[in-house]
Amino acid sequence: MLDDLMLVRKALTESGANLIIARRGEILFMGWSKGLRDLANIALGNPDMLDGSSVADRIIGKAAAMIYSVNNVKAIYALTLSRHALEELKGSGIKIYYERLVPYIEAPGGEVCPFEKLVLEFSDRDEAYRRLLERFRKLGWG
Repeated sequence: MLDDLMLVRKALTESGANLIIARRGEILFMGWSKGLRDLANIALGNPDMLDGSSVADRIIGKAAAMIYSVNNVKAIYALTLSRHALEELKGSGIKIYYERLVPYIEAPGGEVCPFEKLVLEFSDRDEAYRRLLERFRKLGWG
């Protein structure tokens, strides 16, 4: 697992990608989309990719953390992590390494990211995950 974590961290730094997923020494996914689009497409279309994987993600809020915890990610490296995401990931037993901790993820206008806002009120991760998937489908993602 730590080898995979080192692999995704290095790939994130060198590639400029926003999301890297690896398992058993193999990079399974590299994504450059902004926000949650790549992760949403994986959650909707191929969530098994996340099972047992290590992930490097530039920005992780509680919404992404919920997706990672429900889909059994083992370890995460983040450049920026929200406090709510940290709580979720620790509660799921996911190994987490990060560079910067922030109170919440900001949308471009400075307000709370709408996806983080959507899941903040949920303590039940399965319900939050279901709501996220509904929202992603309404946006035409996946």
